[in-house]
Amino acid sequence: MLSIRYPSVMHTVKELPIGLWPITIKADSIPKLIVKTSKEAILTAKVRQGFLIYLVPYELKGFKSVGFLASFFDDPQHPYTTGGGLIKELSGRELSKLFLSPKVDVHFFDEVGREMLSYRATFKATKDHRDALRSAILPSAVNLNQAEILRSLTEWFKLSGPKDDERAINVTFDEPLMPEDIIYFDMRPENHSYHGSPGFSSFTLEREVPGLPQELEIISLLERTFKSNEIYLAPKRTYDKEEMVDILVVTEKSVLLIQAKDNQNLESNVNKTIERKKSAAVKALKSGVGQVKGAISYLRRASPFVVIIDGREVEVDVEGKKVYGLVVVKELFDDSYESYTPQMIELYKKTEVPCIPLSYGELHNYTRFIHGDDEFFKAFMKVFEHGLDTGAFLRLRVHPKGAVV
Repeated sequence: MLSIRYPSVMHTVKELPIGLWPITIKADSIPKLIVKTSKEAILTAKVRQGFLIYLVPYELKGFKSVGFLASFFDDPQHPYTTGGGLIKELSGRELSKLFLSPKVDVHFFDEVGREMLSYRATFKATKDHRDALRSAILPSAVNLNQAEILRSLTEWFKLSGPKDDERAINVTFDEPLMPEDIIYFDMRPENHSYHGSPGFSSFTLEREVPGLPQELEIISLLERTFKSNEIYLAPKRTYDKEEMVDILVVTEKSVLLIQAKDNQNLESNVNKTIERKKSAAVKALKSGVGQVKGAISYLRRASPFVVIIDGREVEVDVEGKKVYGLVVVKELFDDSYESYTPQMIELYKKTEVPCIPLSYGELHNYTRFIHGDDEFFKAFMKVFEHGLDTGAFLRLRVHPKGAVV
């Protein structure tokens, strides 16, 4: 495991957004590639025993260069993808060299920064790949619109087909470099200081029972933006001792009601069709919105506002604070936002509480770069108000220093 053999790498991994990053270990001649992505994409790579890397030409304001997309094929037409431009300051040249290496150690990390899988892999690049990468002029990150590059790559991929698959760099796994069924146990006090914490947590890549693991991961993301003592796990109502909401966040100004919607992460899920996944996302959101509505009702009827945490009643100050709702789903789909929006707009009309959907990956990006109450809800309301005006929520791309586009 890279994280055990070279623990200093972990600081870099935790700072990375979603994507690919080359690591050079002077004592090791085999290049190392970090792939930071979702548990679903990681499991897909494990099941398929490899993935593809496309080299994609693009032009931006008269400047021509090459970007890349790594694709993990759960569905033949709609794989998980991650990529971007090859940029000077972001190890673009090093990544180009790695793509042309015959053997590479590939290390998969999830959004929280845990190493879930690693393999020694064969990279099958061709003369065309070598020519494209060696002749490419890499742009500087200064004043570069990386979101526009990614948009160009995404549009290219929508029009790609089997011939493009054949022309991609084929990555095949030769042998695992760590156990493929690892279990993480985390008993660090600093990671379990929120209200309702069990004092420890455990995580696996494959999950038969969804629910609590995702809720704990969501809290790990929220702690980047909010204080631990502002976060409550699974607060219960006093009158029936049933869960009010999955996660409650209460700051000096705001109340955030969060419902988490996850699915099993198993090989059988990898092989589900895209239509079934889209249908499941819509159903999950409908259920989540209903639960947020119930939480709003309890919040407004309870005065003072009291919840049960760890078996005891806790009074929480919500007086005069703005209330928001959030439904976090495993994955959402760009062409389905017109289906996601109406139910949340209807909730707003009935309760005057703005509510938006986010995929787990989007929440990762929000909390990775947006810190503090004001900035988080500024981005939140940009999404909500767009949906209120147009009938379809937008997806923000969040970049360093909290810039959103």
